[in-house]
Amino acid sequence: MLDQTSGLRNQETSSSAPSGTTLYINNINEKIALNKIKFVLAKLFGRYGTVVGITAHTNLRMKGQAFVTYKEPQSCEKAILKLQGRPMFKKPLHVSFAQKPSDQERSLKGDSEGILRRKQLKKVKAEADEKARAEAPAALLAPTQISKAQEKQWKLLLPNNVLLLQNVDENKLELALLEEKFGAFAGFAKIRLIKFRKLAFVDFDLEPAATACLENIDHGQFGNLALLSYAKK
Repeated sequence: MLDQTSGLRNQETSSSAPSGTTLYINNINEKIALNKIKFVLAKLFGRYGTVVGITAHTNLRMKGQAFVTYKEPQSCEKAILKLQGRPMFKKPLHVSFAQKPSDQERSLKGDSEGILRRKQLKKVKAEADEKARAEAPAALLAPTQISKAQEKQWKLLLPNNVLLLQNVDENKLELALLEEKFGAFAGFAKIRLIKFRKLAFVDFDLEPAATACLENIDHGQFGNLALLSYAKK
């Protein structure tokens, strides 16, 4: 009788367990470049099944997190068992089923309507954000002139592996654009963009790499008032 009860409980637990083919991973080392993170995730999770998609971002809300989509749900279960707590870039991974399916998972299930609905919601939000920005006073959007004294203070900061780009033109405040420009320099790690302050932190692996970038990049391409210096430590 006890064995039957135990069996029923196991069945109930199994049926109520999360399902799907998309995993949510967090506690990823935020100092690592995005392309390195995706490469290592593909190698690790590829051991347990066919990976059809990996999503990761560098924005403040999503950094340190990623989504991995498999072709088969069994692969998710194997990956959770094998990779839960496994160190990656010196931090233990936290792995669980994603709360919502990814576009790749929806595509595998033939849920084209779900993909379209998500894209429409994203478009509506983007349009609302753009409208709010367009209606904002011009004074809030325009870069602020940095005085000669302030500029001198910034340029006297001690060298380190993080650069600070300030007074970026509104049309240059795009993560992809900044990653393209700074990513051309050896040792580049990541961009931390803070749009509302019109600035970005540029992380490099080592101080000499940051110095080489500071000395060679044309920071004028980010706006007439743009200032590039070492960040304060």
